[in-house]
Amino acid sequence: MKFLFIPTATAMVLLAGCFWHRPKAPAPVVAEPVYRNPYNSPLSTPGARFGVLPPVVQNTVRSEAGTAEIVDVRKETRAGRIFYKISFRDAGNFPPLFVAPDGSVLNPDLTVAVPAPQQFSSEVKMSELPSVVKQVIQEKAPTAEVTSINQEAWGEHIIYVVSFKDHPKLYIVADGTELIRVTK
Repeated sequence: MKFLFIPTATAMVLLAGCFWHRPKAPAPVVAEPVYRNPYNSPLSTPGARFGVLPPVVQNTVRSEAGTAEIVDVRKETRAGRIFYKISFRDAGNFPPLFVAPDGSVLNPDLTVAVPAPQQFSSEVKMSELPSVVKQVIQEKAPTAEVTSINQEAWGEHIIYVVSFKDHPKLYIVADGTELIRVTK
């Protein structure tokens, strides 16, 4: 048996020596597909972009264009000035509208075409009125009881709106000119 074991073991060693591992061939290189996409802007709608505009800019667009269909809203910067460019579907009747952050309508060269609305109103006391305004109140309603006086900006003019208990309101320009007399 000894004699059988040695030749068998020798044969196995020889067979094992003849068997070697071949290195694997490298996997073929597959090029990654390159996708060409013409879309490079975030997904949004004109309505969504309009909705994030400052309220004063939204009001200006509504007052200038009404219900015209908006197709694009862009926040842009030129010469260090920020402005909003609103484009409409009917470009023939509604050319692009340029609006400053304060609500002013701008020309394409960014000069002011229509100034922003000046909206302020504050209550003032009789003692704070200009003397010419006090004089108009005395002439128009000498015995009426004043309930409130509001100072308002109308364009470039300061207007005093004087309300009375039993008398129509007076609208008086800061220079003493009476504008409108409205009855209750």
